[in-house]
Amino acid sequence: MKLCNFRPLCWLALIVVSAIGSAMLSAQCALVMAVVLCVVLWFAKVPDEFKIVVLTVFGVAVLSYVLTTCLVPNPYYHTYDPNAGLRGVVRGYVRWYLPMFLSTDNANLIYAMLFGDKSALTWGLRNDFSASGLAHMLAVSGLHVGLLFWVVSTLLKVCRVPRRAHVWIVAPLLIFYAYLCGWQYAVMRAVIMCLVYAAAKRNLRVADPLSVLSLAAIIILLIFPYALVSVSFLLSFACVLGIILWYQTVYRVIPSQVVAMYVAVTLGSLPFVVYFFGAVPVLGIVTNVILVPLLVLSFYLGMFAVSTFVCGAVLWLAEPLLNFVRWITRAIGQLPWATIHVSHSFPAVVVYLLGSLILSRFVFLKPKVKYSLAAVLFTCYLVFLVV
Repeated sequence: MKLCNFRPLCWLALIVVSAIGSAMLSAQCALVMAVVLCVVLWFAKVPDEFKIVVLTVFGVAVLSYVLTTCLVPNPYYHTYDPNAGLRGVVRGYVRWYLPMFLSTDNANLIYAMLFGDKSALTWGLRNDFSASGLAHMLAVSGLHVGLLFWVVSTLLKVCRVPRRAHVWIVAPLLIFYAYLCGWQYAVMRAVIMCLVYAAAKRNLRVADPLSVLSLAAIIILLIFPYALVSVSFLLSFACVLGIILWYQTVYRVIPSQVVAMYVAVTLGSLPFVVYFFGAVPVLGIVTNVILVPLLVLSFYLGMFAVSTFVCGAVLWLAEPLLNFVRWITRAIGQLPWATIHVSHSFPAVVVYLLGSLILSRFVFLKPKVKYSLAAVLFTCYLVFLVV
């Protein structure tokens, strides 16, 4: 009897995570994990080719971790110089161009949305956005890359560019955008997923979201093993996993795409948000429904202005929108109950993720068993929150 509907890429992603995680603990732990994996594969009823691939991926993951540890002075920090090379030229131009049409605060806000660089924002503004549940708009992720992908694809259709050439035009632009953003993990995840979806559509195939997400995790972790302990990496993948696991269920109850998407993202990222930040925004669902469209429109206007060089006047339309957003977020940030402060340990994160996975459509269990296990796990998670 088939217990779950996990794809091969999902298993490989778990193998990579296990390999890097065990290597981070100790060399002995990695060796034990390798022995256990060999024993499991020996008795597993899977093709020999897949067994070879699994062992190869495990070895490559451990080797990548070892090389990174030896060659990178501080691999825990994924840093970059925003003023170096062509990246510095482009970002310097944007920093110079935006204040010509926007106030200083709004120019810094557009710049943060374009490149995920919050260094120019005041502490108060960042705190207000966090309390309002809009912090994700200041970190370049799937929303920003997806918008850019849609705009470029639409322009190519308007210009009657053959569909088979779209991928070859969009791919360099998205990769260049990831370079401008400093190869942030969330941006790389979004770019990889967009390109895989585009390639699948070009070849008249349907890309499975769970497999595509797993492929992105494999590629990033093999290149940057220490991304496994990065807040950006964990939150980015948790948000997308939440959409995959929860969106359809929530949408059946709440037939609103915006609300269902926010609830799904919140449910997916909740354990990591609580673990790393210890606070959950109360009014996030309201602000996302009302303010995200305004921020998305401002992002469009900013992208259009800086890419056309001569249409900066459109940013005057973004000025009142951003003023309204900042006014609302400042009002919410001053509310003493705007965020709920809670905390838990890392085992609670694992318990929560296991409960979410068991409830998902990818695990096939009898309803009584499925809901009973999920109830036990989520009860344990609540205990972790209280204790």
